[in-house]
Amino acid sequence: MTTKEYIESGLLELYVYGVLSDKEQKQVAADVAKDAELQSEVEAIETTLLELSKATSTGLDTSVKKNVLQRINQRSTQVKQKVKIITSNYSYFGWAAAILLLGGILWLLKLNQDLQQEIKVVSTELESKETEVVNSNEKVQNLEELLLKMAEPGARKLTLPGNELNAPNSAVAAFYDEETNELILDISRLPEAPEGMVYQAWSLTFEPLTPNSIGVLAEENSPGNKLFKLQNIPTSEGFGITLEPEGGSESPNLDQLYALGTI
Repeated sequence: MTTKEYIESGLLELYVYGVLSDKEQKQVAADVAKDAELQSEVEAIETTLLELSKATSTGLDTSVKKNVLQRINQRSTQVKQKVKIITSNYSYFGWAAAILLLGGILWLLKLNQDLQQEIKVVSTELESKETEVVNSNEKVQNLEELLLKMAEPGARKLTLPGNELNAPNSAVAAFYDEETNELILDISRLPEAPEGMVYQAWSLTFEPLTPNSIGVLAEENSPGNKLFKLQNIPTSEGFGITLEPEGGSESPNLDQLYALGTI
């Protein structure tokens, strides 16, 4: 086979695409190594394939794609002008190479689409992280405000001892400001509330014993570290904390009393 016939057969395209058998790949590699014209043709095929791959990217200028397509059309025209009788299966290799190349383009387009989807996912995750940071900063700010409030002269520090039956080794620190009717509770020393249950705070007056709910001590109501700020506290003689079903109760379950103290 002459160099010209070698080039027109389509074997070099298949060799560059790597779809020949091992034996054929080695044979073509040996032939190319001995022929400078075949080497130049292989380099041209590799360059065209590389530029075509780049041309499928949405980020390249359309002039690049146009230039590559013109080069492919020129090569197609040259082949058409060289009409001859088909005498070998290698005559079909050009068409096989074109089909393979089309498949490569479709694969690159799919890869680009998948990449765009991954970018959207990463962007969504970044937005979620930014929201978490904002929420965290808000909690830190609220926590600082609570600490300042606890240090004010008008805030009376109270201790609500743990109930001997349910929490004998626990206690709740409370800071009560009668002027502003605000109460700050630190329940960090209480046991973790079981799933489906929540601590609830009660304002108490005695003789007769009258409890009034002043808030559910759920995590979403805390700025952090199990600190809770409760407002609009009615006139009180003491405070108690019970364990209630999630969402709170209208009246306290005294069997689940965890902390109780007087002012």
